[in-house]
Amino acid sequence: MAVELFVTDRDVLRQRGWPTILWGVAMLLFGVAVLAWPEPTGTVLVTLIGAVILAVGFALTYGAWRLREVAERLWVVSLIPALIVTAFGLIVLAFPDEVGTVLLVVVAVFVIIAGIGDVASSFALIPMVGWWWVRLLRGALLVGAGAWLILSDISGLLAIGVLVGVWALLLGAITIAFGVLALRA
Repeated sequence: MAVELFVTDRDVLRQRGWPTILWGVAMLLFGVAVLAWPEPTGTVLVTLIGAVILAVGFALTYGAWRLREVAERLWVVSLIPALIVTAFGLIVLAFPDEVGTVLLVVVAVFVIIAGIGDVASSFALIPMVGWWWVRLLRGALLVGAGAWLILSDISGLLAIGVLVGVWALLLGAITIAFGVLALRA
């Protein structure tokens, strides 16, 4: 099996279904938590973001591990960023006050990169599935949210908390929908 940059194999797509659903659930829980505490302190917001980063890292690691059955060396290539995300989540949870000042920018950059990857890979799905646009939509949401985090004035935690919470709920729902559709591919 040839290793490709984008997932175009239905078996690989199905293997990524459950990890994608887990990522979506983590985003939903994050959105609910942020909206439940509408006036979070910086430490609480950073801790919640760290928990989501860790959960996403675990989901990505699980997804990379599942790829080993169908994608030869691609699973190792997927494992490396998954472990980096997991380590970053652990660092954020261990030192929330120290990383809080740069965390939003770092998260925004990660979100934009993930969004660009989703947009690009959605086009590779066009010949395979009719719901490729779900991944395109998720990618657009990711790029938009990352750009907003970088460009916004982050002095009002309440506004950021509410907007991030709503964005996380939308992203979580779309990600779960993509994962369910991937399982049926």
